Amino acid sequence: MRLSTTIGFWTSTLLLAACAAHADVLDEITRQQAGATKRFSTGVFDPESNADSYHLAPGERKTFAELDGPGEIRHIWFTIANDRRYPRSLVFRVYWDGSETPSVETPIGDFFAAGNGMKANVSTLPIEVTSYGRALNSYWHMPFRKKARVELENQSKNNLCVYCQIDWMQLPSLPENTLYFHARYHQEFPVKPFSPYTIFEGKGEGQYVGQVLSSQNSFGSWYGESDDRYYIDGEETPSLVGSGTEDFFTDAWNLRLFTNLNAGVTICEPNGVDSRRTAYRWQIQSPVVFRKSLKVEIERRSFAEVFDPATGKRTVHDFVYRPDFFSSVAFWYQKGVAEPFCKLPPLAERLNPEIWIEVKDLADKLPCSEGLRPIVRTNRTCFDKTMLFLENQKPGAWLDVPVEIKEEGQYSISCFQLLFPEYGIWKVSLAGSGVDKILDPALDFYDPYDSLKENWPESYTYGTVREAKLGIVRLKPGKYTLRFECVGCNPLSRVKKTGRPGYSLAMDAISLRKLPWDDLDQWMADYLVQFEKRNAELESRARTTVAQLAEAVERFARDAGEYPRALAELLAKPPRLAAKAGHWPYFPGPRIPLDPWGQPYCYAHPGAYNPQSFDVYSVRGNSRDPARWIGNWENPYRLPGAIEGESLIPTKKTGAARSVIQELALKAIPPNSGGKLLFVQLRKPGDWASYALPAPLKPGRYAVTLYPIASWNYGIAQWSLDGKPLGKSIDGYSPTPQRRAVPAGEILLGDGPHELRLEALGRNPASTGHQAGLDALYFEPLP
Repeated sequence: MRLSTTIGFWTSTLLLAACAAHADVLDEITRQQAGATKRFSTGVFDPESNADSYHLAPGERKTFAELDGPGEIRHIWFTIANDRRYPRSLVFRVYWDGSETPSVETPIGDFFAAGNGMKANVSTLPIEVTSYGRALNSYWHMPFRKKARVELENQSKNNLCVYCQIDWMQLPSLPENTLYFHARYHQEFPVKPFSPYTIFEGKGEGQYVGQVLSSQNSFGSWYGESDDRYYIDGEETPSLVGSGTEDFFTDAWNLRLFTNLNAGVTICEPNGVDSRRTAYRWQIQSPVVFRKSLKVEIERRSFAEVFDPATGKRTVHDFVYRPDFFSSVAFWYQKGVAEPFCKLPPLAERLNPEIWIEVKDLADKLPCSEGLRPIVRTNRTCFDKTMLFLENQKPGAWLDVPVEIKEEGQYSISCFQLLFPEYGIWKVSLAGSGVDKILDPALDFYDPYDSLKENWPESYTYGTVREAKLGIVRLKPGKYTLRFECVGCNPLSRVKKTGRPGYSLAMDAISLRKLPWDDLDQWMADYLVQFEKRNAELESRARTTVAQLAEAVERFARDAGEYPRALAELLAKPPRLAAKAGHWPYFPGPRIPLDPWGQPYCYAHPGAYNPQSFDVYSVRGNSRDPARWIGNWENPYRLPGAIEGESLIPTKKTGAARSVIQELALKAIPPNSGGKLLFVQLRKPGDWASYALPAPLKPGRYAVTLYPIASWNYGIAQWSLDGKPLGKSIDGYSPTPQRRAVPAGEILLGDGPHELRLEALGRNPASTGHQAGLDALYFEPLP
């Protein structure tokens, strides 16, 4: 199937996969393309004019292009000026075929893979951004039958200057199965307690092709242990499950800046409070196909480092919910125009309240040390193409910047430096209204980027703009002073004209963002209380349901003469039992419910815990920690005839043998009872130890089950009771510790005390020793 002859580019999974094959694309352009090439542009053919942009007033909503179909948009380019946070304040919308519902509705920066109102360079298959995040290019293919309408809305308080080009193909027709391109922004803050974050939720038929996920992190620790989950066509449990945030974005062991064709991280500040990040992943080669519906979500759980007032120390909590500010854009193709799954929140909710200090506008008013004179200079890399410059030749010089705060709160303070090879190192401090704090003892204005390819040669001439975060400070209403004091220079800093060390300074602006949270330590304290209460409620519900299921299984077995093969048989009579009497359904309701953690209840016959009958249990949201599961058993065992290994009483032994009660919570299925076991150290074949049972057993016939422990240094051993072997010898070797259930046959017990004996016989070639371990043994009375 050829890209050139298939007009609906996104109509099949095969075409999506072919998009990444550059050789195929180059091959296609050797043949005549269908349709006519068209372009919308804010520029017009005026040979004597350079007025090639549109201007949007604050609040203005403007249709940029109306394209008559059938057709397909192949490329969109924007560059925008005159608002620092336009990536969040300028809304991008696209409408298909006269619909009043936008199929694309997102802040423009988030669509181009840079969130939180920030900018970033991006190099991917469908999105490319250059010029320090200012040249925005989309190569998503966007087919339409009748009409396409492209609209921008300026939600900022500033006039925006927008340059735009849209390259598209006018086509003779589109295939019937053509899918429409969609992209929608979503965010959630404050967070819903104990809930994942929803990236996408939609109905219909289509394929999901990617997402951009941004976060503004609340705690000073790693946020990325959260798993992604896809619920396809109404699934109760997700069929696609991830293993962590960095894994979701195809990286590993934390995240770092990178931008590749299919995945990348465009913004990645160091871990900490107010760490801002944006990552993208396109699923073009492997789209998530849905026929009815799709829900895409990611957990909010990871580490959280908080101050513990009880100890006065920082405490790290593992895998707890975090109140991070998440936002995202979902990308998908679908039959018809999709109904929005969320509303676009207002700008005040998308951006932190922010105080901008345009230091260059204050140049002639800023106090400074004697002999200095702040001036404004032209600089193309700074906002509005100007910067504040302070020429300085020695340490000790200072410059004061006034700050006024009108609303109390936690403020993240940033200096937008202009780095250059001739500039110095400056200490930054804040004073006023009860605050006297050094924010950065040595903020370096030297430019280490002037030889790197991504900035060259612009940085060589103009320098590099860099946001330096100075810290988070709680500020009350009042007046403050930010002081910049020269404390030295970078060893590499040199003034080109004189060859002397460089001590100067240049800035674009200063920002103070009011953070959306206040007392995180108290939030965590409240959360931990709620978390324990919630866990107790969930566990209680699970125990109730497990007891109901176990009782239903027992009634089924009594009526049918056998145990069910699956829990579903409690609801409807299976064909093999059609002739047998019964009282279906044995469990009320149309289905077996999920457990409180959203997972199916598990059932096994014979059971691992109850090999004589069955196990029914909830894994309690952690399938790899059996010790915490909730099931139809008691741990430690409370059944009549159950004897814990650690309760056996040593009586006799060979000289080398030694018995120890060992505390060990196995991470195996099933775990050991009570977290303890009898560990027996045997040195060589022939070593033995004997034990008295802690309580006498009534005379009679019993079926005996042993629950030995296996491990890498365990040997082959024989258990016996009153001189009679309990089943065959047991090879105790396992590369990882685990608990086993071993039927040991029937035994007839008479009166009197009983002696249990263990003897070493040998070892598996892979084992390193002859040790043995016993979790428990069970004597089941027989008729």
